[in-house]
Amino acid sequence: MDLQEKEPLMKILTSLKEKANELAKHSSLITHHSSLDTRPKPILLKIAPDLTNSQLDDIIEIVTSTKIAGVIATNTTISRADLLTDDNEIKKIGAGGLSGAPLTHRSTEVIRYICDKSNRAFPVIGVGGISSPEDAKAKLDAGASLVQIYTGFIYEGPGLTKQICKALV
Repeated sequence: MDLQEKEPLMKILTSLKEKANELAKHSSLITHHSSLDTRPKPILLKIAPDLTNSQLDDIIEIVTSTKIAGVIATNTTISRADLLTDDNEIKKIGAGGLSGAPLTHRSTEVIRYICDKSNRAFPVIGVGGISSPEDAKAKLDAGASLVQIYTGFIYEGPGLTKQICKALV
């Protein structure tokens, strides 16, 4: 089953949404404390940067019709375009998801496309190639509601979050 395809993804998210609602109802029945939050847990869909615009259009339709909480854009890429490493070396390393700087531009493009095409109908968490305050700002300027850092945190250290916060203030 291809989890990037519309029909299987729609079925999975619909089932997850139903289960989340069921669990929230069950929780509210067994809990009589009004201070506890018994709303369904939010469901976010993390998408690949390798999707076509047509597939991104499908994602927008899926998110709006299933009413999940939003999108995390983007996951790692299978693309090896624009890498400086020799092709033979890349073949030796093998397949797998690539993260970090090679993802920066495409991730921002995906965020911008989704936010513009959906008219910001749902939150988008921007992730992919954030190694500087400028990278984080670019994701936010493209329409991201929040940013998430992985690889940049590893290479730049915990001070990166402070630098980003200072730059955004």
